[in-house]
Amino acid sequence: MTRQSIRSYLALWLMVAALGVAQKAGAASVSYPVNDCVDTKQTQAGVYCDSVLNAWATFDGNGNASKRDTALQKAATTLASQWSTAETKASKKGVNCAETTVSSTQAQSTIDTAVNTLVGEVNGGLNLGTQSDATCGKTILKAAATDCKQLLQFDGSFIKTLANAGKRDQKQATARSNFLASFQTAAGGCPTTATGAGVQSLLDGIDANIVAGTIVSPNVDDTQFTTISPTGTTTYEKKQLTPQCVAGDQYSFFVKRGSVNNILMYYEGGGACWDATTCGGPTCTTHVDETSSINNPAPGFADLTNPSNPFQDWNIVFVSYCSCDIHFGDSDKQYSPSLLIHHHGYDNARIAEKWAREHFLNPDVVFVTGSSAGAYGAWFHAPLLEAVWPASQFHVLADAGNGVITTDFLKNFFPNWNFTANLPKNIPGVVQSIKNLTGIPAYTEAVAKFFPTTTWAHYATAYDGGEGGQTGFYNLMLNNNNLSGAVNWWTGSCQFNQVMTQQVQDTATALTATNNYRYYIGTGSRHTMWGSDKVYGDTTGGVPTLVDWVNATLNSSPPSNIDPGWTDVECTNCGLLLPGDPQPSPLQSPFVQVGSDVVVQCPQ
Repeated sequence: MTRQSIRSYLALWLMVAALGVAQKAGAASVSYPVNDCVDTKQTQAGVYCDSVLNAWATFDGNGNASKRDTALQKAATTLASQWSTAETKASKKGVNCAETTVSSTQAQSTIDTAVNTLVGEVNGGLNLGTQSDATCGKTILKAAATDCKQLLQFDGSFIKTLANAGKRDQKQATARSNFLASFQTAAGGCPTTATGAGVQSLLDGIDANIVAGTIVSPNVDDTQFTTISPTGTTTYEKKQLTPQCVAGDQYSFFVKRGSVNNILMYYEGGGACWDATTCGGPTCTTHVDETSSINNPAPGFADLTNPSNPFQDWNIVFVSYCSCDIHFGDSDKQYSPSLLIHHHGYDNARIAEKWAREHFLNPDVVFVTGSSAGAYGAWFHAPLLEAVWPASQFHVLADAGNGVITTDFLKNFFPNWNFTANLPKNIPGVVQSIKNLTGIPAYTEAVAKFFPTTTWAHYATAYDGGEGGQTGFYNLMLNNNNLSGAVNWWTGSCQFNQVMTQQVQDTATALTATNNYRYYIGTGSRHTMWGSDKVYGDTTGGVPTLVDWVNATLNSSPPSNIDPGWTDVECTNCGLLLPGDPQPSPLQSPFVQVGSDVVVQCPQ
């Protein structure tokens, strides 16, 4: 970590301390094996720092280099042993904690380098052959040893459950205060050239570097996406997970490390199916394309080379989609004698979640999003992720997944995914939203009220269309799952627009008090926005650019700290199609030609 990044880390740390951030509502304070392991590693790094500084303090007092070096070697051996023991314990519980952090050798080097500088500064101006100077140096270094140990000990205790950051910050503030008091007392009678603030900065740097090296895995590639292909069955949170695609073939997801301690959980889209007709037709993506363009230049927020992209430097987990169940199915369904479909979206997404929590332990910010079917993946998995990272600021955005469906679908076909089996039953209203057929509006109200400090947002164009668009699937449901409904998707455009608009408006009204939900309705009929450059430039219909709106989302922390730019957005002249927007060919009502434009004109 550079000196500048250390300053940034400390600035954020102090800001959090000042705010007194508390654990969010509904988040669990339950220890997880990798957190236990990192707790041990951070604590033992603090013990090592204490031992090394005490060895140097003793040397200042007696000048015995041999005893100092023996003590240093013993401390290094102990650190390596404790580090290894922690990894072994974690491995027995099904996690690879060696992959999570820097090695003990790297941690030792980080501490040794800083301690050498610190000792040099403290001893600057001192004549260790003079008893008073030697005592001064020894006293300061021993106080620094205690401070270093406590800073890392309190970080370790916090990382164990990620609960009560305010308590950790208070304890660390006390440790710093105690050190500065000891320094002032000791330095008052000796000519050291060091300052209390300067020594404390070095100690804070040790703490920041060890924490950074143990909560963000350095072993994840930061130059390109890496394919993760889990096999077999894995136990996670007391459930057996078997990731696979609908035909039983290999499931994979993609990951990339960034340069800031934030994580983007992106759920891929790709349609859905729920009976013999829909699963027998081309309505969804059935396998993971490992030759996809994920590592190639892509437009919109997917373009990590664009300096205007707010997610350019983030850690990213790309949750691939091949289960045809909006990332939450948990069922092997025999739709016909020759059609067995493995709806394992829940298993697939949870395996990606397990990997993420073991490589990025405590992100400052978590942005959960996805497009189309992935919008629902984000919407339903975000509440589960809140318990994984309870100390993080959360933002959830559904890109083109508003839940405009029929009651018949929710009652008679939705159960084919065994969706409700894994819904969080501890959140009032979540299970009921499915069982009483009130759907996404009621579900959104339930989770937004349960997680009031999280931002929740829906994005869609006014007439989100195409066979794979929201209108296409809604029209499919309106036509009794006859595939001609999706083919002739435009016939459902006006009804989709009416229902979608009413849903988001009603949801916003229901969540006025929590002030943590917004919607954005853009112009035209395009399905999804994430992978389009329209996010940087489209203001058609008087809307703000999506990048400005997303940045305003990131700057908001409900209920009171809301960026003025995070507003409910609804286009004017919403029926105007933009270049590339889906339209029937030849044009059919409600899509009509008006001069040089194609416009959706719905009956009044």
